[in-house]
Amino acid sequence: MARWIIWTTACLISVSSLLVIPLQSSAGESLDQMARSSLTQNAKETIAGSTAAKPHPDLRSETTLTASINNWRVVLAREAGFESWQSAVWSSFPLGPGTHGWGVILTDHGREVGYMIVHATENGSFRLTEYGTGDHPLFSLNTLYRSLVQQELIPATIPYSAFVQNETIQLNRLYMNALTAVWKVMIHNQAYYFDAKSGELLPLKEDPSAKLTNLPITESVLKGPATTVQHPSFDPYDRLPWVQGTPLPLTQPQQLQDALGQSDKLTYVTELYDGQVTLPLAILGYQQWESGETYLTLDHEGSRYVQLKDALAQGHVYR
Repeated sequence: MARWIIWTTACLISVSSLLVIPLQSSAGESLDQMARSSLTQNAKETIAGSTAAKPHPDLRSETTLTASINNWRVVLAREAGFESWQSAVWSSFPLGPGTHGWGVILTDHGREVGYMIVHATENGSFRLTEYGTGDHPLFSLNTLYRSLVQQELIPATIPYSAFVQNETIQLNRLYMNALTAVWKVMIHNQAYYFDAKSGELLPLKEDPSAKLTNLPITESVLKGPATTVQHPSFDPYDRLPWVQGTPLPLTQPQQLQDALGQSDKLTYVTELYDGQVTLPLAILGYQQWESGETYLTLDHEGSRYVQLKDALAQGHVYR
């Protein structure tokens, strides 16, 4: 049974405006790094990476965004499971008009090791909507490339570098909230939709209706060390209480902590596309910061940290 992810908005960005800033290279740079370099040459927008970038009209916002991302990286790198972030560099890309958001992919010696999703707030600061570890970061072109080859939508003989430069393949990012990320791929005037995390082909025939949201009010201030609870992963299909069972009435971090104390196999479930698809994910635990920020940790092609209040608003927890 395929696993899917929420999508609720449409922010269309063609591959020509993808922002990927390579931040390290060597004489023996990998094929992926070479591709990123070519993407950079074609990029029409530049948001700051962890090295100097061209000035943006709103220097205050760009400086604040860069500082926020760098600070979050440093703080998270001190936590267990984020050791590869200590030497990682990052590149960013805008999530499109109306979203006031950016995606960030972290790489360590050419290997993708994690991601962040950042949104502007009402007061001009920034909110860390979600973050994660592993080699399947959100909106990874590497993951998408492998999926297109597996689905035989592009020949396996096409190298990655040629794929990212192919102007006949149009790539659009569709993102709104946590657990809401989709690649829309246009090939020969035919649209295909892929989960932006796992790369799985989604059963969509058209863009879901866009939903507008207001800017978040508060910024994310990660003060560590974090209180982290981490349980082993499990297959949510081994036990099916979420099929006919009653969800736990969780609304607060303490209630989640109590539930995890009683069972190390909690399943998070969300209904997608007006109930067409159900996505169950194993809950690994949570990460709570001194500032009060609490993120639910889900197993979705790597650990995915989603703000708890956002997750509970979009799905349910079963024991």
